Amino acid sequence: MILLFSILIALAVVVGIAGVLLERSGISARHIAGRLRRLGLRPRDDDATIGIERDARYSAVPLLDRVLRALNVGGHLELLLYQAGMSMRAGVLVVLIGVAGMAGYFAGLVIFHRLFPAIALLALLMPLPYLYVRFRKGQRMKAFSREFPDALDLLVSGLRAGLSFNAAMQIVAEESPEPVRGEFAITVEEQALGLDQREALINLTRRVEVLDLRFFVTAVLLQKETGGNLAEVLSNNAVLIRDRFKVLGDIATFTAQGKMTAVVLVSLPVAVGLFTFMAAPNYFTPMLVTEQGHKALIIAGLMQLGGIFFIHRIVNIRV
Repeated sequence: MILLFSILIALAVVVGIAGVLLERSGISARHIAGRLRRLGLRPRDDDATIGIERDARYSAVPLLDRVLRALNVGGHLELLLYQAGMSMRAGVLVVLIGVAGMAGYFAGLVIFHRLFPAIALLALLMPLPYLYVRFRKGQRMKAFSREFPDALDLLVSGLRAGLSFNAAMQIVAEESPEPVRGEFAITVEEQALGLDQREALINLTRRVEVLDLRFFVTAVLLQKETGGNLAEVLSNNAVLIRDRFKVLGDIATFTAQGKMTAVVLVSLPVAVGLFTFMAAPNYFTPMLVTEQGHKALIIAGLMQLGGIFFIHRIVNIRV
């Protein structure tokens, strides 16, 4: 039974690798087409129609694309990858998740020679690509939050100089650092292509999950309906955001000891286990070769994960 299950997993890994290769070939083709357009050249006639239409597939593998559409998760993954600033498709992320899980499964079979530890490692490693994308998204959203007050100051300066709101947005799209510049540039382009200002700003809040940005969009839309001094409102908004960052800095200072405690408590059992294994291998070997030792290691790992989760919830104070 274990052998059959392993063969099926190996086939899944092969299919996944083939999917990644197809995705990369598709990305390479799009890069070549983009370079031809920048050089003023045009692709062949049989490729012209493909160049005009937007490639809305979640994966270059038709079966995987249909599965993602049927499960209604492709759009969520595509948005997550965009928010993380990554150019891969949702299909590639799904394949990487599967490959990471299979790697954990085979590692568990090789190390423990048991099905349960292999499944446990599969469940442990499978979410890692998704969690990495979430981490990249968080870093990008934090970068946007840091640069956003300066972008508001630039926008306010343009409004006070007599520019229209769209012209001030254009200045922000040209002068601000990434990722603020790219997101505001998309909003300006959407309005230039005929999209209503309200819809363009709402699309901006959908692409960027930052609370301060939602306050900004709400203020702009309310001013459009009720009137008022938009420059003054946005200036006060920038001051409020900076005050909020000061509060977050104070919270980081107060929780630094708790975070350091968490690092020590999580690292200490692992360090003691490695030291024991190196100093007295015969003493620690039963943990690696006996079934009771395997169960003890699994329980200890689960308790470690539980401790990390609870300590993170304690020291992660949201404002």
